[in-house]
Amino acid sequence: MPNANKKKFVIIDAMALAYKGYYAFISRPLSTSKGEPTSAVYGFISQLLKIIEDTKPDYIAVAFDSKEKTFRHDRYENYKSSREEMPEDMVPQLQRIKEVIEAFKIPIYILPGYEADDLIGTAVKIAEKNGLLSYAITPDKDYIQLISPNIKIIKPGKSTDEIVMIDENKVREEFGFEPKQMIDYLALVGDSSDDIPGVAGIGPKTAIPLIQRFKTLENIYKNIDEIEKQGIVNKLKENKENAFLSKELATIHTEVPFEFKLDEAIYEKPDLNKLTQLLAELEFRSFINKIKKLYLEEETEEKQSDDKIEPVEETFKDESLKVFDKSKVKYHLINNIKEAEELALKLKAADKFVFDTETDSLDIFNVNLAGCSFCIKPKEAYFVAVNPHRESAGLFTTDLSGRIPVNEFIRIFKPVFESNKQKKICQNAKYDIAILKTYGMEVENFYFDTMLASYVIDPDQKHGMDDLSEKYLNYKPIPLLDLIGSKKSPEKIFEVEQERLSDYSCEDSDITYRLYELLKGILKKDGLEKVAYEIEFPLVPVLEDMERTGVKIDINSLNAFSKDLQILLDNYSQEIFKQAGDTFNINSTQQLQKILFDKLKLPPTTKTKTGFSTDVRAL
Repeated sequence: MPNANKKKFVIIDAMALAYKGYYAFISRPLSTSKGEPTSAVYGFISQLLKIIEDTKPDYIAVAFDSKEKTFRHDRYENYKSSREEMPEDMVPQLQRIKEVIEAFKIPIYILPGYEADDLIGTAVKIAEKNGLLSYAITPDKDYIQLISPNIKIIKPGKSTDEIVMIDENKVREEFGFEPKQMIDYLALVGDSSDDIPGVAGIGPKTAIPLIQRFKTLENIYKNIDEIEKQGIVNKLKENKENAFLSKELATIHTEVPFEFKLDEAIYEKPDLNKLTQLLAELEFRSFINKIKKLYLEEETEEKQSDDKIEPVEETFKDESLKVFDKSKVKYHLINNIKEAEELALKLKAADKFVFDTETDSLDIFNVNLAGCSFCIKPKEAYFVAVNPHRESAGLFTTDLSGRIPVNEFIRIFKPVFESNKQKKICQNAKYDIAILKTYGMEVENFYFDTMLASYVIDPDQKHGMDDLSEKYLNYKPIPLLDLIGSKKSPEKIFEVEQERLSDYSCEDSDITYRLYELLKGILKKDGLEKVAYEIEFPLVPVLEDMERTGVKIDINSLNAFSKDLQILLDNYSQEIFKQAGDTFNINSTQQLQKILFDKLKLPPTTKTKTGFSTDVRAL
C-alpha cells in the first residue's frame, strides 16, 4: 500500500485531454463572439481544474507529442497511419492550451522523436524513485503497463469534469492480469487507435486466458504446443512477427534522455493576472469563479460577505437545511375552486412567478395533468391538484375526487398564463410550455429558464434541478422515485397522496425560484446576459412550436428516391463482383476480408478483434 502521506506528482498527456475536450462539444462546438474555436481549450481547462482540485498535487507537469516521426514510425511504417488529420479548427487551439498551461506555471515537456507516453513513463519512474505517489492523466489503456503501488492512472470520464482512478486492483478486476502484462495483452489484440497490428483473429476473450496462463508473450510462444485449440495455434504461428513487433510498439520507454527535474515541477499558484486575462479573451467567464475558488478562497470569502451576488444564494445554507423540512417553508395544497381563484388573483398581482407542471407521461401528446405548482417568493409555494378529466373520475380507477376538474383549472389559470404582465420562470420550460399548450393554454412573457441559464454559465456541468440545487443551494430535493418508485411508471403519480405530491411539486417551484435569483446574478456578473436573454430563452417557445408542428414528409417522393438508390446500389454491387472476380456478401466483414486480403492480396492496414479492418478509412 502506498503511503497516504507521500507527496503527489501529476503529469498530464496534453493531446489526449485536448482531443477529449474537442470531441465533447463536437455536436455543439464552442467559439468566442469573434469566431475563435474554443471547444478543446474549454475541455482542457475543465479537466485540468478538476484534476488539480481532486489530487491536490505537490508537483505537476504536462507532456506533448512531438510533431516529428518517432522511433516507432521507423520501426513500423503503418504506425498510426490510419489516424485522420487533426481537425483544422483544433490546430490554433493547441497554442491557446499552451498559453493556459504557461499561465498556470506548469512546465511543458516535448522531445523530438518521442511520444508523450515515453516522457510520462520516464517522469513517473523518476518520481517513484524519489518516493512520490504519481498520477498519469490519460485515457489511453497502454499506460496501464506503468501502474505500480506508487503509480496510478487517472482517466477522464464521459464528461470533461469527470475523472476515474485506475490502480492495480482495478486492472486485476477488469483484465484478470497484472498491469505490466498490458504490453503482452496489446501484443496479441493490437491497438487499432495506434494501428498496432497484434495477432489477426485474436481478441480479448482469447488473449486474456493466454496471458493468465502463460504470463508473457515470450512464454506463450515457448509453450505454444500446450495450447489445445489448433485455430489459436495457427493464428499465433502465422502472426508471430506481428506479435513481437506489436509488443515492441506498445512498450512505453521509461528511460528517455530528457532533462526532467522534479524541482521544476513544483506546484505553485498560477499567474492570476495572466490567467484571468486569457480566460477573458477566450470568454470563459465561468472559469474565473472556479479559479478564485481554488486560489483566492480566503479573499473571495471576505469579499462575498460584503458583496453577495444575491441574498437568496445563502437561503438554505444559513439555515443548514440539507433536506426537506416542512417547518421551514410554507407549501399550500389547493384542491377547491375558491382557493384556486384566490391564488390566480395573487399571481395576477405579482410581477413574476415560477410554475411547474406534474404529469403522468413525458409524451406531450398523450399526457394527463396531475397538477401545477406556483411560487411567487422563496419559502412559499402553492400546488393546485388537477383531475385531468372533466368528469370526477373519468377513466381512472384511482379516486380523483378532491381535485379541481381540468376544465376549471383552464378557466381559472389560462388568463394568468396568457397575460403579458407577469414574467414566467421555469426549470426546463420547453416541457412545461408544451404541457399547457396541450391543454389549450399559451404561455406569454416567458422570461427565464434555470436549466438553460446553467448551460450558458457552464455548458459542461449537469443541468438537472437536483444537480443545480445541490451545487448552488447545498440542498437535496425530494427524489421523484420516493413518490412513484420507478421512472418507468410515471402514471403512478395519481396514486401518490395529494399532500406528498404537493410538497414535491411546491419544492420544485420554490427551488427553481431560488436558483433563478442566484443564476440571474451570475449571468450578469459573467457578462452572459445577452446570450441568455437574447438567444437561449427566446428560442424556447420557437423550438417547442417546431417540435409540436413537426415536418411534413412526402412519402411517395421518398419511396421513389429509395428505388433509385437501390438501382444505383445494385449497379455498384455488380461492378464490385466484377472487379473481385467472385460474388459474396459485401456487408460481411469476414467475406470482405477474404476477398481483399486473401484473394486480391491487398496490404492490410488496421487490425480489429476479428481480423483486419475493412472500415471506410482502411478501404
